[in-house]
Order: sequence, then C-alpha cells, then structure tokens
Amino acid sequence: MIKGKAAILTSTKDAASMLTRSILIENFGFKESDRLLDGNPVFLKNDILLVTLDVPLIHAEGVDEKLDVSLIVAVSRHVSERGIKALLTHPVGNWGSDASQGGRAFKVSRTSCAALTASLMTLYEASLSGWSVGLEVTHHGPYSMRPLIFVEFGGSENELSNPDAAEAVAAAAMAAIERPKLLEPAVGFGGGHYAPLFTRLALSGEYSFGHMIPKYAFPINKDMLAQAFEMTVEKPEVAVIDWKGLSAADRQALQSALETLEKRVVKRK
Repeated sequence: MIKGKAAILTSTKDAASMLTRSILIENFGFKESDRLLDGNPVFLKNDILLVTLDVPLIHAEGVDEKLDVSLIVAVSRHVSERGIKALLTHPVGNWGSDASQGGRAFKVSRTSCAALTASLMTLYEASLSGWSVGLEVTHHGPYSMRPLIFVEFGGSENELSNPDAAEAVAAAAMAAIERPKLLEPAVGFGGGHYAPLFTRLALSGEYSFGHMIPKYAFPINKDMLAQAFEMTVEKPEVAVIDWKGLSAADRQALQSALETLEKRVVKRK
C-alpha cells in the first residue's frame, strides 16, 4: 500500500486522462519517485500521489486498497452523444442493479462534499468559452471505501485533446485535494443526470453536495437512501429535493423515508 495525503488517478486507456497527467507533471510540479503502482511510476508533489493505471478508471476496482490516502481524484474523459463541451465533477456509485459501467450493484463509493464543491468552483473559475460546467449525479464505478470523485472534460472526440480543458481539470483536481471551507453539506434528490439545480446551489454558495440521486434512479430503497448519507465523509444532515424533478408519488415516499432517518428536508425548484 502506498501512503500519501491524496492521490490523483490517471489511466493509459484514456487520452484525456493522460493529457491531464502530462499537464500535472509539466505545470504543477509533480516529480517521478522510486515508487511503483502496478508497474507504473508514481509521481509526487507535497505528499500528493499521481498514479497511473492500465485499466479504464471506471473499472479500477480495488484501487482504494492499494492507496493509503484521504481522497482519490480520478481525472477522466467525458463523451457527450450530442457533442456538448463540458467540464464536470461527480461522485461515484450505482443506485441500482446495473454495474456494467464498473462498481458494484446497489453500492455507492465514499465521497466528499468539500472536494466536489472545490473542484466544481475551480472548473467554473477557468471560464473556458463555449464550455458548460456542472455537477453530474452519482454514477458508474469503481467502488471505493476511500473518498473518491471524478473530474472530467470532453464532448466530442475532438475535445479530448484540448489542453485548456485538461489544464482546468488538473487545477480542479488539486483544488479538490486542498478542500477550502465547506458549505453546508447536503445530499441531492431528483432532477436529471447533469444536476442543474444542485450545480446552481453549489456555485451560489448555498450547499456542498455529496451524493446525488436523479429522477431516473427512483423509486429508491431505504438502504440506498441511508448509503447516500453514510458514504459521504461530512455526514450531511440536509436532503435537498429538486421539487419539480420528482413525481408526486416519489416525493411523498422520499419524504417519509427521510423522516425515519431524521434528516432535514429542503424543497427547491
């Protein structure tokens, strides 16, 4: 097991990830060490590890058992079917039985509200013209008991070689590790995959979101509901519901379940 403050995870199977790795080495001062992880050299800066795997990051199962760190930030590609250029950050896990995109069925990875918010704000501050910035809801793998987030850039295949976007993702990964003052931690419920309401609330300084459960994952069972709170290191006591982003039946069932968990419900539109 390799010990450090935090780890930035990259993959040789991902061109955008490797471009971000190059920028971290060239522009952020990471230096090669004598340590290896799965045969690849580990780079270091101020006790932050920069590690490279030879598998897609969503399938990096067991990486949390190889790294003794307080946070793992996976820097990755994002592909949009509509070709929309985007800078994104999100927590990891599967709300249902489908684990085809890595991770485990009905399991979410540990995450950090502060890390997600810091990365989101840094992506926003990059101010890249023509690029959208936002949170994505919790999805895909790998499963990790150490706090894990993904920070991504992309759109069409052409955007995966954009050095400005890779620079923004590199800066966001570093900001996530530094984790400035935390806003009120919360779990988000409802809405679509790209979480526009939760993005707006985070950028306006109202809440720091950890796990987010979209409309398409409902109905949600009580075990998964509990995981959303328990697998967030800041242990949120607030549940923010995208009121227009859930059906009336799902809202009613959710509020009843949240009452049993003694969570404070905030309704937003």
